[in-house]
Amino acid sequence: MTVDVEARTSDIDAAYRLADGCYLLGSLERGVTVFNQQVRAHNLAWALWERRKSYPINNVAIIGGGIGGLTMAACLLSLFDARTKVTIFERLWDLSPIQQGADTRWLHPRIYDWPYFGSRAPGASLPVLNWSEGRASDVARTVLREFGKFCDKFAADSDRIAVYLGLRNFSINVSDKTIDYVGTRSKRIGSLFHVDRPEGSTAKFDCIVLASGFGLESGADGFPLISYWRNEQLAQPALDETRHRYLISGFGDGALVDLCRLTVERYRQDTILYELFGDELERVEEVFRTDLSRIGDDANLYELLNRYDDSLFLRAKQEISNRLRKDTSVYLHISGKDGKITRFSQIFGRRSSVLNRVMTFLLYRCGAFSLSFEEPGEFARKNRIEPDHVLCRYGADTLRHLRDMIADHTDLEARLVEMRERPKQVAKLLWQPGVFPNPDSRVD
Repeated sequence: MTVDVEARTSDIDAAYRLADGCYLLGSLERGVTVFNQQVRAHNLAWALWERRKSYPINNVAIIGGGIGGLTMAACLLSLFDARTKVTIFERLWDLSPIQQGADTRWLHPRIYDWPYFGSRAPGASLPVLNWSEGRASDVARTVLREFGKFCDKFAADSDRIAVYLGLRNFSINVSDKTIDYVGTRSKRIGSLFHVDRPEGSTAKFDCIVLASGFGLESGADGFPLISYWRNEQLAQPALDETRHRYLISGFGDGALVDLCRLTVERYRQDTILYELFGDELERVEEVFRTDLSRIGDDANLYELLNRYDDSLFLRAKQEISNRLRKDTSVYLHISGKDGKITRFSQIFGRRSSVLNRVMTFLLYRCGAFSLSFEEPGEFARKNRIEPDHVLCRYGADTLRHLRDMIADHTDLEARLVEMRERPKQVAKLLWQPGVFPNPDSRVD
């Protein structure tokens, strides 16, 4: 099938463009996984490269040194010739700082697409910064190693890529594509970036790509902020005789993953589907896919899951009942920050993945946790739940995160709201196959 490259690249440009020459990578989209951000980076880099004759780019700033930003940088380095320079700005003191050392979190490229075809495939199969399922710390290590390879191959000239870490002052002016910053220039040695020298300047770019993610998580007053990506011991059995009480506030994927870890013995995201459904897994997936195609991706799944309760889910419920943790007592607070949620069935909309909604439904049917609609502070006090056992999984205030970086954000409010309300950056492979060079191949 012939692809209309110009039409496709124009669509990508329109979906990502915050303003002329300034692009936003996925921050306001749905499906905010590491893999999806990498796919979006490939799509945008390819579109910029395809349009290079009409819109030449010689100097690119990438805001954010996480996996999405590194993928964007590596894609650009491999596609464009040596005249195109790339500068990465990272607020923290190393690249991929969120996932580095996160040994208690599991990353899988497509599991949040379950039950669709290919969702259990362990490999990302990406041409740039590829990886396979594993602990977040191992994925970060793989990505950083691959990024070093791309730099060695396509940025042997040290002036072609610059990385600034530990930013102390940072501001983007979108209207003229300038960035004011005070940070520390780093020196690359393989996949490592060493501190070189502090620097402050105002720099102008042909193109700015905001790959800054979604911002850091927000918490609740009176409780410590326990980041989703920091190591903890939630999934480990207690080493004393006490049955510990926990309150999880929220019902997005982060909250529901922690619900599973606190209620299921020996829970692992990479094996749970096989353990619950065994030889019936493919049949379960086929039924699910058929019903999801009928009701649509945005539907509330509660009634559908109810219909499966005494048929499709019989084995899974028995497996979970056999594995309920005995050392925890868990409450799930679901009323939301605005208190609009009043029934358990209301949390089964598209705020979380199908897999995590299924797990939550099964756990509830097995009596693994109790519900709370009361204000978390008051509920924790009444039920003698220690503050560090209250997990507030509220996500990040992404619009505020972006406004804090963009000096002239008031001129962009309408566009930011439009990108949030009508997301169009599909996480599908839109680039032409074979377009990205392999760093291990010989260049003629």
